[in-house]
Amino acid sequence: MNDELATVKAEREEVVRRFRGAVLFSRDLSAIEEVLAPEFVDHFAPPWDPPGRDGVAHRFGQAADALTTTKVEVLVSVCEGEFLSQAIELHFAHTGEFMGIPATGRSFAIGGSNTFRFDGRQIVEHWGVFDVAKIPDLLRETHGAQGGWASMWPEPSRPA
Repeated sequence: MNDELATVKAEREEVVRRFRGAVLFSRDLSAIEEVLAPEFVDHFAPPWDPPGRDGVAHRFGQAADALTTTKVEVLVSVCEGEFLSQAIELHFAHTGEFMGIPATGRSFAIGGSNTFRFDGRQIVEHWGVFDVAKIPDLLRETHGAQGGWASMWPEPSRPA
C-alpha cells in the first residue's frame, strides 16, 4: 500500500473510531451529525426506523438503554476507493431490558461487519451485518429466555 492510501485508510479508521467512541462509550449522539453526511443512507436500518441520521440516533439511543458497550475489537480493516470495511466484535454488558429480557448484568460479545462509504471525512452510506439474533440465546442461561436460535434445536444431551 502506498503512503497516500495508508494515510487515507488511517484517517477513515480514526473517523470511525471517534464515532464509535462517542456514540457507544460516551453516549454522545451529537457525533452523528458531525460524522454522518446530511444525505446519509443506512442500508442496515430496519424498515420501521426513521431514515438517515435520525434512524441512527434512534437505534443508538435504544441500544444505550439496554446494553453498555465495554469493548470494540476491530479484527480486520480494509480500505479501497471510497470504502472502509471492518470485521468487528462488540462486547456488551446487559444493563437494561433488551428484546423483552430484563437486565441480567451478563457480559457477552457478538461479531459483525461494517462497510462505510466516505465523501471526504464524512460517512455517506453504511452497510452492516451483526449477529443480533443470538443475543437472547446468550442471555437465556441467566434469565431462562425462550426463543432465539437455540429454540430451533433440542438441548444437547449431557452425560450423566
